Amino acid sequence: MPSPTGKTSVSRAFVVYVAFTVALAAVVFGAFSWRLGWRLEPLPLFALLSAFVLIGELLPIPVPRRNGLTTVTISTAFAFAMLLRFGLAPAMWVYVASTVLADAGRRGSPVKVLFNAAQYALAISAAAGVLALAGDQPPWTGIVTSQVPVLLAAGGAFFLVNHALACTGAALVAGLPIPRYMRDDLEFQAWTAGCLLAFAPAVVASSHSTLALVPVCFVPLLAVYVGGRQAAVNSHRAYHDALTELPNRALFSETLQAKLALAEREQRSVAVMLLDVDDFKTINDTLGHEFGDSVLQQVAQRLQSAAGDGAILARFGGDEFALAIDGDPRQAQENARRLLSSLDAPMDVEWLSLNVAGSIGIASFPYHGRSVAELLRHADVAMYRAKASDVSCAVYAEEYDEHSIDRISLAAQLRRGIERGELEVHYQPKVPLNGGAPGAAEALARWTHPQLGSIGPDGFIGLAEQTGVIKPLTERVLEVSLNQCRLWREEGLDVTISVNVSWRSLLDHDLPATIRGLLARFELPSSALCLEITESRIVADLRRARRVLDELRGMGVRIAIDDFGTGFSSLSQLQQLPIDEIKIDRSFVTHMETDPSDEILVKSIVELGRNLGLTVTAEGIETEAVLERLRELGCDFGQGFHIGRPAAADECRSYFAGLDVLPSARLTAVG
Repeated sequence: MPSPTGKTSVSRAFVVYVAFTVALAAVVFGAFSWRLGWRLEPLPLFALLSAFVLIGELLPIPVPRRNGLTTVTISTAFAFAMLLRFGLAPAMWVYVASTVLADAGRRGSPVKVLFNAAQYALAISAAAGVLALAGDQPPWTGIVTSQVPVLLAAGGAFFLVNHALACTGAALVAGLPIPRYMRDDLEFQAWTAGCLLAFAPAVVASSHSTLALVPVCFVPLLAVYVGGRQAAVNSHRAYHDALTELPNRALFSETLQAKLALAEREQRSVAVMLLDVDDFKTINDTLGHEFGDSVLQQVAQRLQSAAGDGAILARFGGDEFALAIDGDPRQAQENARRLLSSLDAPMDVEWLSLNVAGSIGIASFPYHGRSVAELLRHADVAMYRAKASDVSCAVYAEEYDEHSIDRISLAAQLRRGIERGELEVHYQPKVPLNGGAPGAAEALARWTHPQLGSIGPDGFIGLAEQTGVIKPLTERVLEVSLNQCRLWREEGLDVTISVNVSWRSLLDHDLPATIRGLLARFELPSSALCLEITESRIVADLRRARRVLDELRGMGVRIAIDDFGTGFSSLSQLQQLPIDEIKIDRSFVTHMETDPSDEILVKSIVELGRNLGLTVTAEGIETEAVLERLRELGCDFGQGFHIGRPAAADECRSYFAGLDVLPSARLTAVG
């Protein structure tokens, strides 16, 4: 029985069941095929009905159903008509032979070929048995009113035996309860197989009148076949993704619902995963949507191969895929790693070899939810958690969205706050430690919420990254900061501005164009701006962010790595980055005077920066002793509360205007 993913499986229970069914059919076939004799007159009618039985088997009607496609063979009507006209032996031989030929032509598995033949042999034998009990044996050359009840009883026997045998086999393959499967499938089979059986008396009556009417009887069934094929195509389009041929969200949800119901009865776990292709927008924007479609097709093929039997794989749209598979959270993580590993090898698309990676979020039934909607939502939360961290796979935890509704509301308020001007930018001075004019400041965003008051960047930057507000937020901070830089320069203060940029912004290929437009708008040179990127994030996304960084550096914008020393990057990775400056993380600088290991680390970073020709800035300077030691080590710039706290633009301007030169005495007095 086909699964929604298009795969089939044969269980041991099904094989045993088939063996029993085939053995029983062989006994019936052997007992009745010869004992009842052969009645082949008139031969032209026998040949015609035999041909229609075979054609009916070769042209099954595809009928779309909620869990996939089911086929109905129009051969049933002509096989039943053959039973009425020529008896069991000829009807059984023709029916079984046609079934075997059709299944063999479709390259069905030997087990299922045998089962289908046995199923039809037993069904038509049951109908013949009812006719024998009624004493109304074939041949029927015409049909009178008194024979209608016998016809209904024989057709009913055929239908019930066929339905019971088919549903039992399908339930065993699918691993579903047999009575429930029979009950759920009864109405559908009654309308399809039942109608076909009811058509058989019309074939017999037509053949009694004239042989020429028999082909006419085949015409409406052929029309049903054509309509069924078109309905199947339409259903497939409605429940499958056109690009990858995988199930879509609707079919995945329906299939997952049935899987969860079975798992609940059997007290098993089911894992739901959402996979998102990293930086797929860049592929589309850079190489075109047709190229992106080719990438998605290869991703789908690899995931399908890696998913294994029993998994439900779907594409939800864009670059998002979903998978449901049996297993607890630990097993789900193993499966997720296998899925991600399948993407490791480069993908050859047209003329380019491309590396593709993904992020997976996992939610497991019943641990993380009991409904389809809840599991999908939690898997989505986990996926964004994976994207926001340095891991490629994350399992849902309550703390990830403990206040998810509040966070969604807060994200909407943040977007409106940006539009209403609630976002403020404060500036923290960055001064040269070996003399010179203090001409640099780092821009730090603050959100003045109408009810919650002032919110620092730690309170909303992560939220903006996860909810898509980071782009307008970054553009607003850049606009305000560069405008302020222009105002300071018009007053004669030669100030440069440093702006922190989210790792997500580096995956946005519109960023260089945005910055280029702002610099032109405020008539500033590119050297007036320095972008600060956190070390751990840029190293984790180096391959995807490199193009944006190269373009920015080519414009003349300075690039600095923030929080240096916390990301465990290697020298080879550092050399690949188009950077001008490294900023030593405050966690090492603050405790230099009390922790010798921190001082050794800071000294090593300063020497590393000097050897690589990079500017070195120390953050977190809070005492004069630390400042003096950094000066002795040759550190270029310093930031910290001892030098100057983040302040509004006017206050920071006063700081710059009052310090033409920064001797040690003046530094001590600041803060």
